[in-house]
Parts: sequence; structure tokens; C-alpha cells
Amino acid sequence: MTFPARSFLLRLASAVAIVLFFAMLSRAGGPEYVAGSSYFNSGTMGQPITWPQGQVNYYTDQGDLSPILPNVSANAFVANAFAQWTSVSAAALTATNGGQLAEDVNGSNIAINSSGTVTAPADITPTAIQTPVGIVYDYDGSVTDALLGADAGDPSQCFWNAVYGGVDNFGAGANFLHALVVINGQCALQSSQLTDVEYRLVRVLGNVIGLGWSQMNLNVITGNPRPTPDDYAGFPVMHFMDPVTCVPITVCYANPYQLASDDAAALARLYPGPAAATARIYGSVYFVDRLGKIAQPMQGVNVVARWIDPSTNLPSDEYGASSVSGFFFTGNAGNPITGLSDPLGNLYNEFGSSDQTLEGFFDLGGLPIPNGASTAQYQLSVEALDPLWSAGVCPYDPSQVAPSGAFQPIVVTVGAGGQIEQEILLAGSAQPVPPWAATETWSAPAQVLPSGDWVGSLSGYGDVAYFLITAQANRTLSVAVTALDETSDPSESKAEPVVGIWTLGDPQGTAPPALTPAPFNSETFGMSRLDAQVLNSNSFIIGISDLRGDGRPDYHYHAHVLYGDSASPPRVSVNGGAITLQGTGFAPGLAVTLGSINMPLLSTNGSQMLVAAPAQSDGPQTIAINDPVSGASSIMTNVLTFGASFTDQIVLLQGANPPTPVGTQATNPVIVRVLASDGVTPVDGATVGWTTTNALPSQPVAAPPTAWRSATKAEWLPRGLRPPPRGMRRSRPLSPQASTAPPSQWLLR
Repeated sequence: MTFPARSFLLRLASAVAIVLFFAMLSRAGGPEYVAGSSYFNSGTMGQPITWPQGQVNYYTDQGDLSPILPNVSANAFVANAFAQWTSVSAAALTATNGGQLAEDVNGSNIAINSSGTVTAPADITPTAIQTPVGIVYDYDGSVTDALLGADAGDPSQCFWNAVYGGVDNFGAGANFLHALVVINGQCALQSSQLTDVEYRLVRVLGNVIGLGWSQMNLNVITGNPRPTPDDYAGFPVMHFMDPVTCVPITVCYANPYQLASDDAAALARLYPGPAAATARIYGSVYFVDRLGKIAQPMQGVNVVARWIDPSTNLPSDEYGASSVSGFFFTGNAGNPITGLSDPLGNLYNEFGSSDQTLEGFFDLGGLPIPNGASTAQYQLSVEALDPLWSAGVCPYDPSQVAPSGAFQPIVVTVGAGGQIEQEILLAGSAQPVPPWAATETWSAPAQVLPSGDWVGSLSGYGDVAYFLITAQANRTLSVAVTALDETSDPSESKAEPVVGIWTLGDPQGTAPPALTPAPFNSETFGMSRLDAQVLNSNSFIIGISDLRGDGRPDYHYHAHVLYGDSASPPRVSVNGGAITLQGTGFAPGLAVTLGSINMPLLSTNGSQMLVAAPAQSDGPQTIAINDPVSGASSIMTNVLTFGASFTDQIVLLQGANPPTPVGTQATNPVIVRVLASDGVTPVDGATVGWTTTNALPSQPVAAPPTAWRSATKAEWLPRGLRPPPRGMRRSRPLSPQASTAPPSQWLLR
């Protein structure tokens, strides 16, 4: 059976990517997936997606897994991996082997073509809901090669590809319909490899039953502080990533697939069972305002509960659980700049609730009450998610956001079967930047300041800042936005700014013609930069948003617009001179060039620069303004004309002469004036060329504010001017009618 590898369900390019990168889509501290505001039934928004009634029915391959794991042994191997999860007493989860698939899945009956279409047996495809979980035994690695690429099934790739897979079909009622798991037999050739394969299978099955990644006792990986036996005992199987040096896996973890209390608590929250022996602490994490009062909920904070050991009165690293605030809330709803859907057209808000009351919510249900006691004390603390080792922990995966403010750990007493609500306020958390404009909305954008420079914040979920600038055709401009942390330093762990530009009057909701497709696209740390070309003179709206559509008080940014608009005067002599450039965002340190020639910057303010233009030949010239620090630039095409232009006119003022013998002097000089294309404005410093009909050489002359006429010798010349052709001398000024123009008259012979 063939089926499109692309699916609305996952933001991935093909079925290959579905099984390879499913882990990156996991939710945090509990459910892997949460029903969103689209696709799923409206009443299910915010619910974790699970297998109906907690029943997982799986079907195994007919073939052997490896020479040491024939089919019967392989089936027992899989059953033992499922049992790690179904044995959690506080969770109502069962896994049943429903029988075998209809075939031995191997490289002869599964393939993927260049367009991303998979050919596979019908009972392992996403629509095979009668075999809800398909378990494939890839005996020789050929299935892995077919799905993941040549040599992906090789034994050298077992760290990555020993076991892979995940859910690939969802029901509108917020339930799983199908999943696929592939076990690479080339990674199970020796008994010494089986622990590694089992460990990876348990982790993949954790995703299949609906669990996401978590962070607990991360010092087991980082070594800071040095881990104790309790740290290892409390280290969850569902951590995001292992160091590549963990081969075999027991080098790092003595009991790699033994569930920790964090794993068990997460499963109990997903499939609630008997709660008599566990407790629950829940609540929300908040920013605070300047008075210390509750402000916006804070998403992406790892909330950790650790049991207080009565024998030591110290927090235990063995018994505890974690939950990331806002795990029910959408981590990425898209934005009006880069779009609300992925490249395949799937809306980002298919997963995660849009209910803002869940933005900072955490749930530490399933907390154990050790030693058969009826009550327990738990220390409640918060921590940041590690941007490397916990990059895949949702809701902010794969780019974690650093929390703002501080929270002193507290101790909470809970009883078996009971629950308690505890709000967490982070003292000293960031405040939004006070607005400098009355409005920054689409319908009333703020006018870009003449300096082109400002600091703002994207505060409040979904906040987008809009600004207005007027620009003319044949110009380019740069908009640079640098994300800042609370100390005003550049950051890539706060907002992920993207920038778009629309023409004023475009309907709201249309895609911007110019945009940054991703944040931090410049070489400058923390900076997103949009370089746009203006094709038609108009007013334009600049939009700044977080890539995820997020917004919070600590999403500060520094914006700078660099735009060169015009030159004054717009035309100078071929000898050059001082000119004033008008625009936005000018500052000391900018480099101004005319072609490849640097123009000295004489003085500047936010909207004007005085520069020295060098001598140039006749015609229009382009001026470029560059910021060597940010890489921003603005190019003003043909903004300045030197001397004559191809659109100029040469007007004959005097030239009539009686017949003159060849080789003798004409009676009257030929006098012309160069005018701009409007036929009125005189042109200063233009070069006029001429030809003769008697084969005598001639040359162009740049004249001063007088004309030239026939004479016997050249008298004095202003500095920088060439002498006139032989036989001509300086005359007195022209008649008042002709001399009303500035220095723009030329003698033509």
C-alpha cells in the first residue's frame, strides 16, 4: 500500500521524519501531546491525548528480530519493555499483544521515493487503526535503510537508530489511533547489546503511550554537582537526551530503564489510577508587577517537588517529580509574520490549549508517599530548563526560554490521596518596557522615530508591535531587532524576534512581502535582521513578533531601522562637494560609500548626515550606507547626479555666424546652457562635449559662471578648471537675461 508520507498531524516533511524526529514534538513533564484549538473537537482543547481507556493493543512482526532474538524471544523482549510502564500501580494503563502483523516487514516490502511517498504493508500505515501499534522487527537493517536513508540501519548507527518511531495518527476526540515502532536487529546481534536496545525501546514506548520528556536530577548528565546514588535513582527514563559517550548505556546508568518516581508520577497523571497512595501539588507560576502582585502567567519553568526525608529533614533526590509550567498551553501558535501554519499547511495551534489561564499551570500529581506514611512534606522549587540537555522538553522546545525572577523553595505538606494548590510568584521578575508611542497596533502603528532606534517589549501573549515608515522607490532599508534579557544584554533565550514589512493598506492577515523566515538570522548574537528593497514609493508597516506568537514581560528588544532616503542637493558639479543625506537611523560609525569610494562623514544626527562627495564623471551615482557592527545597510540607487545627466537638455543661446572660411576664426562664439529635464532648472558643473567638422581636435570644457568667446589667448582661470580650446578667452558676464542662472553655461565650438 502506498500513502503520502506527509501528514497534518506532525510538523515534519515526511514519514521518515515522523519516525526519526517524533521526540522533538513531545510535551513536557507529563503528556506528549495536548489537544489544541483546531482539528480536535472543541470540547477536548487542553486535554492530554491518550489511548482510549488506557488500553494499548500492539501487533508484532512475523519475522525474527536478530539471530539471538527469534520471533518468540523478540515478542517477550517487547512485552518486558511495555511492562516497565504497565507495572506502575498508580496508573491505569494496560498493554496487550493483539497478535502478529500480516507479514514479515523487511526491505522488500517497504520503501520511500524521492517525493516522500512510502510504500509499506497496509497494516503498519497510519490508517491501520485495526492494528493500533505496529512493532516492526528490522532483522537486517533494510527497513531502517529504506526509511531513514542508506546505512542508517548499520550497527554503527545504533546509538541513534536502535529503536525509533512514534504516534502517526490522532482521533478528533483527543485520542491516539495509530503508532509505529521499528526495532533495528543490527543493534541486537550480541547479548551485551540487549540492555541498550531495551532501554531505547522503553523510552520510545513511553512516547507511544503519550509521555513527554522531563528534567529531573540533570546533574547525572552534567556532573554538577557530582551525582549521588539517590540522584541516579531519581533520574527519569524520559529525560531528553543522552551523551554520545554512553555506549554501552550502562557506562552512564547502572539501571537504565528502571523507572524513576518522576516517570511514574507523569504516567499516573496521564492515566489516573488509584490515588490513595499518592498526592498532588498544582498551581501556576507568575510574573509579578512592580508592587509584587500577580501579573502574567510564566510558561516554561521547571517546577520540582522533592520529598523531605524525615530522617534527615533534607530534600531527597530519589523521590520527587517535575512539571513544566504551561505544559497544557500552546508553545507555538505561529505569528502573523512567518505564518500560523507549518510548511505543510498544518496549523500550529493543533496542539496545546489557547486558554491563557493555563499559560503558567503546573501539575505535580502522582507524588509518592514513601514508607507507607499517611502524609509527607515536599520541597517545592523552580529551575530553568537546560537549553542543551533539555532542548526537546516542551512547551518551548527546541529553544528554551530562561525564567525571570527568583523563587525561594518552600515546604508543602500533603496527605495520601490529597491535593493542594500552590501559586508560585517569581520575585523581581522583569517588567515590560514602558511604551513610547500611544499605540503600536496594525490599525494605528507607531511612527518610526527619526533616530530609527528604540527599545520595546512584546508583553502579553500574542503581542505584535507595528510601526510606520515612509520610503521611496529604488531604496533599500534594514530593520535589525536584538532580543534582550533583563539586564539589557543581547539574548537568545528570551524572545525569538521575527520581522515583516507590509505596504500600508494591505489587509490585516496577509503575508508580508518581505520577512525574516527565522529568528537570529544575522551574524550578530541575538539579532534578527530584515533587509528589504523598496520598489514603489509608499508608506510601509513594520511588524515585530516572537516566532512562537508568544509575549511576556521579559521579551525586551532593541530595534534599529537604517534607511537612506535622499540627498541634498540632488545634483552637484563633477568636482563633487558637500552633500546632506536625509533618512532614518543615522549614527556615528556608519560607512558611506559612493561606488567603491568612501565618503568622509563630516557630521551626523539621527536623520541627517553631512558627507564629502568626491569628484566624479557626469551622471547619476548610487550611495550606500553600511553599519559595520550589525551588517545593516541602505542603498540609494541613483540618488545623486554629478554634472550632466542623460536627460538634460543643451539650449543654444548664441551661435549664429556668417559663412567663415575653413581655418579662420568665426565671428561669434557659440554659447549654450545646460538645463535639467524640466527645461528650466540650470545644471551646475556639467561637462559638454563637442565635435568639429574640419577634423581639428577638440575637448570638453567645464566653464565657470560666464561664457567663453573667440579670442587670441586664454586669460586667468579659476582653480581646477581647464583652459578653453585654443583661440578662446574669458569674456565679460552674459547679458542679464542669460546670467540669471547659477554657474551652468557652456561654450561649444
